[in-house]
Amino acid sequence: MMVQLEQTRGMAMYAAMMAAEEDAGEQRRATNAATVQVGRGARRLGQEMVQLHGGVAMTMAHAARHYFAPLTAIDVLFGDAERHRRVLSVAGELIPAG
Repeated sequence: MMVQLEQTRGMAMYAAMMAAEEDAGEQRRATNAATVQVGRGARRLGQEMVQLHGGVAMTMAHAARHYFAPLTAIDVLFGDAERHRRVLSVAGELIPAG
């Protein structure tokens, strides 16, 4: 889980750095790539967190729910990782599925 967290954090930082890039295409590719990693990472971390803590992780009293629920909502609002992976695939910046 720590490796997944660090990979996800690194891609988020990369996307933030690329926001200053003048080339809009590069910005878009960086944002799509970061969204793929963050979407996958958030889902995997959330699932592992629920697995580790069991059913109690989904109760209102447990902190895990307060992280996992918004991450799921963000994935729905801004497009899931698979959608952004397809965008990169069409642009020739293929990211392997899974």
